[in-house]
Amino acid sequence: MKDLLIGLDLGTSSVKAGVFNRQGRALALAGRPLAVTVPHSGWAEQDPRAWWQGACEVLREVLRNIEPTRVAGLGLCGQCPGHVLVGENGEPLHPAIIWRDQRAEAEVDWLLEHTSPQQVQSWLETRFVADPSLPPARLLWLKCNRPEIWARTRWVLQPKDFLGLKLTGVAGTDSNSAYSLAHPRTRQYPVEFFDLMGISPDLMPPVLEDVSAVLGEITPEAAGQTGLIPGIPVVVGTIDAWCDNLAGGVLFHGQAVEVAGTSEMVSMAASPQQGGEGVFLARIGEQAHFVVGPAQVGGETLCWLARGFYPEMSGTPDFEVLEQSARKVPPGSEGLVFLPYLSGERAPIWDAHARACFIGLTLAHGRQHCTRAAYEGVAFSVRHILETCEKATAARAEQIVVCGGGSRSRFWNQIKADVLQRPVRPAAIAESACLGAAILASVGVGVFGRLVEACREMISLLEPVLPDPRTAEVYRKNYQVYLAAYPALKGLFQNLFLGE
Repeated sequence: MKDLLIGLDLGTSSVKAGVFNRQGRALALAGRPLAVTVPHSGWAEQDPRAWWQGACEVLREVLRNIEPTRVAGLGLCGQCPGHVLVGENGEPLHPAIIWRDQRAEAEVDWLLEHTSPQQVQSWLETRFVADPSLPPARLLWLKCNRPEIWARTRWVLQPKDFLGLKLTGVAGTDSNSAYSLAHPRTRQYPVEFFDLMGISPDLMPPVLEDVSAVLGEITPEAAGQTGLIPGIPVVVGTIDAWCDNLAGGVLFHGQAVEVAGTSEMVSMAASPQQGGEGVFLARIGEQAHFVVGPAQVGGETLCWLARGFYPEMSGTPDFEVLEQSARKVPPGSEGLVFLPYLSGERAPIWDAHARACFIGLTLAHGRQHCTRAAYEGVAFSVRHILETCEKATAARAEQIVVCGGGSRSRFWNQIKADVLQRPVRPAAIAESACLGAAILASVGVGVFGRLVEACREMISLLEPVLPDPRTAEVYRKNYQVYLAAYPALKGLFQNLFLGE
């Protein structure tokens, strides 16, 4: 009986796998950490071989007590955008450039000089491709700076699509992962744009018709390394954050979904026509549209706290100690507000020059105040994005579903509930990207007919964390300081960045 589904999530800090039944209950979960290499300032790379080794290990682990003949399908998801150059044999030729890499600044200038927003809109249905984190600039950098490797390249793949190739022997991707390279509706790579860049579209993998489409089947070679059996269908899947949102119930109106991970992300269900300044319209196949705003940091703020404020942690955050420290300070951090722009900021301000700062520091404040203010600052960021999503959709979220690793912090959930003054409800499955990938697999292999049906059956939530009305006023005042801080400091951030 083929009644189980696997979700495989290739994140930045780890690769994870989960086995789920058709009710969404996790029968087995496993993860392996991944390292990020920073060869130069602004660069960020990972070893694709480590991705594959980690994927094989977590798949073997989750199948240890599972009969693999019960697996109906496997869904993929992963960090994006990233870039893996592979040769004819499917093996990587170069370290993978991952999403946070900013090296391609000169190529951004070239794109701005040689393309217009109107051209880009006609090619890709977006006016924005000139950014060092997006594929066009990255591909130009690789072509110009790694010419010998570029000449040997057969495919340029996104991270999860590299795993798809290793599992099935088939190269393919989805329209979300092909953002800024392929037209989202025709799924074709615009020849005029690629000719301008001097890049052959033949290096790009085919864009499948839907995120739940079957990429291929597990090969005998992959079966031997993973513990799967040959012939299991592999669904192409999509971006890990999109699967997080799916597993949080973003299809359902009346609630927002917050993904609490290395960075934060907030989304709400929308119509295909909705969108707004500061957030953007996204989709999961043709069945689910939502507006979404990603922050640049979230849980990573705690890693920064550990490095800078808690030398006894040796750079690795002890979350229990951090929370105990923050609990010593009352809500509002006794007048201290933290702007969490530690690595610039994405939604809703989209300013790479923005910088973090504490506002209101006095001699009376200690590291425990800075710690609580950092937790609160991320919660203010969530509120800022949520309010932007609500403006774009002309709707109000009556509750916020929180998923991802951060959803397991009752302390942080309480702060978010108090800052938002709305219930925060954790998803039952913290590994939400794995669950989202398994949901896509369930539709791709026919366990369910539609995504909404699969979500109703496979998503479950824990009891809500309710807001404390006694905190409403202090958080309202501090949030107003938070909102006013960036416009007041924006010019100074520009001067800091330019060294003037």
